[in-house]
Amino acid sequence: MTNKLYLCLVLHNHQPVGNFDFVFEEAYAHAYEPLVAALERHPGVRITLHWSGSLRDWLHQHHPELLQRVRVLVGRKQIEPLSGGYYEPVLVALPDADKIGQLAKHNDVVQQDFGFRPRGAWLAERVWEPHLPKFLAEAGLEYTLLDDTRFAQA
Repeated sequence: MTNKLYLCLVLHNHQPVGNFDFVFEEAYAHAYEPLVAALERHPGVRITLHWSGSLRDWLHQHHPELLQRVRVLVGRKQIEPLSGGYYEPVLVALPDADKIGQLAKHNDVVQQDFGFRPRGAWLAERVWEPHLPKFLAEAGLEYTLLDDTRFAQA
């Protein structure tokens, strides 16, 4: 019998809309690019990864090659990309149609960039309300992630 350790690793990468280009660039140089490079060197490491829409838009404009590299990692099933509200809204605060719109926009961009229809969603600020599964399901999503802090507080 072998002892195996499994770690479920989800990384969330975000820069707010309107942030300075130099902040995006510094985060790219010190976090986003080194992460992708490390994954390329270690094909046995599998993660789930979320890029906010505003960060994706900046990468698409300034470093589209990084998105192409991530597409390769998605293709070899090393990265599972997550959807979420495109501009990192707190979904429960949005009108219902806007919830679906934010999720659908992010789903479409993940499909376009990585050739993968996301199954899961990142919730900004981990804000949860019992009605959210209805909208996640309507957007074609199967799961989301929460930490146990919210449940312990309830």
